[in-house]
Order: sequence, then structure tokens, then C-alpha cells
Amino acid sequence: MRRLDLKTAKRASVRRSSPGRAGKTAIAAVLLAALLGGAGWMWRTGSLGDYAESVRTAAIGASAPLGFRLREVLLVGREQVSRETVLAASALRLGSPTLGLDTDLIRARLERNVWIKRARVTTRLPDTVFIEIEERRPLALWQRDGRFRLIDDEGAVIAERALHRYAHLPLVVARSEPERAKPILEMLGREPDLKRRVRALIEVGGRRWNVRIDNGIDVRLPEAEPAAAWRELAQLDRRHALLARRISAIDLRIPSRVVVIPVRESDTKEEGR
Repeated sequence: MRRLDLKTAKRASVRRSSPGRAGKTAIAAVLLAALLGGAGWMWRTGSLGDYAESVRTAAIGASAPLGFRLREVLLVGREQVSRETVLAASALRLGSPTLGLDTDLIRARLERNVWIKRARVTTRLPDTVFIEIEERRPLALWQRDGRFRLIDDEGAVIAERALHRYAHLPLVVARSEPERAKPILEMLGREPDLKRRVRALIEVGGRRWNVRIDNGIDVRLPEAEPAAAWRELAQLDRRHALLARRISAIDLRIPSRVVVIPVRESDTKEEGR
């Protein structure tokens, strides 16, 4: 478990002079009981709202000197986003009363970060906050109108800068929305050996896809049943090493036919110049 400890310099001495965790939890229970007991009486008198808020404020203020102050933040689930970024997004401050922390508000702040898909925030009395985050997983580089973006498997845009770190991901060139990338990439992933060789996918007319293999071969998938055509290509390559031949394209758009387009001699001469 990844752990982030934020501690005050005098933590040890504070713990020796203050009640233990069980004692502090009991104190919190007493404060809460006082709040609820008084609230019951005020409910009968019709002025519950103002009383509850005033008692809550007083209880939070009284709890801090008893050790209910934030001294430690534990963080798990971080890979892409930095610890400093998570802490800044949470807006947590050491020394603030732990009984006054709004974990739902902290969670909402964290989930505003584009990298954080979900966050879970819990308070561990008397002085600890536990943050668990689930990051978005980069799926592909999506290109539209000459602009590149990093997207996740839900089509959410994660980043638009420093994309060189993700050059190993497939490039998806499409006019439609990035959500279209997930189903086609999942389909290609059913043949993992072949999928590893994919360098780019180009959407054609918003209806079908061309797939660029690492050696420059273009595979033209059909609009109907592209998964069956992709599976057939994988079988042909395993049996006949089709993708190792000197060809420029493989057309799978015609049912029951595989059209292989060889490299033209003029193309070979151009490459040799």
C-alpha cells in the first residue's frame, strides 16, 4: 500500500500527553451524545436547527485541544497523479479539527482532477484521514482535426500535453467522439498477438475502420462483422505468415474473400532513393 505520512514535528510528545485512541473515540462519542441529547430537547421546543449548528461548532472547537486534529494523511491508489497534486486538490490542512472535516466535499474536490476517476475519503479518529483513489487508465491517443488527446476507456480526455510519454499507445484517428475508440480496441484485443502490432486506427466515413500494422500494412475492416474479419486475419497470419509478406494492404470488406494488395515496384524504388 502506498503511504503518505504528513506529521507535525512534535507528534510523539503530543501523543504521550493526550488520551489514547480508544479514549479519544470515547470523547467523540460523548460530544456526539451531547449534541443528540440537546437536539432531542430542542426538537420538542421547535428550535432544533440553530441549536444543532451551535452545538456542532462548539463541539468541533472543543475537540481540537483534545487531540482531534489532522496529523496524518494516508493515500493509496496513486500512480499517474503526484502526491502533492492529490493533497492540493483535497485542500486538507494539518492541524485542522478532524471532527469538522466534510469527507463528501473532499471527495468531490478530488474527483475534479481529470486523472482521478473515483475517490473514497474516510476519517480515522482522532487524527488521520484515509484517501483511496482510482485513476483513469490511458487507452489511446485520439486525433481529430490535427489535435491529439490522451483518452481513457470511457472516452474521457485525460491530457492534451506531454503526450510523448504515451507514444506506445494506439493512435485513433476519428471524426466522431472518443467513446468510439473503446469497442474497436476491445475487439482488436480478442487477438492479442495481432493487437500488439497495431499502431493506428483510422475511422472511415463514421462507419468502419482501417487498421495500420507496425510494418505499414493497412487492414481494411468491413462495416458488418469486423470481429469475424479480424479473427480470420489472425488465423491466416498464424498459418501463412501473411503479414510478413511484401504487401501494402489487406482488404477484408468483401465477405468470404481476402484481397491482398502487393507493394508496387514504384513504391519500392521511391523508398530506395
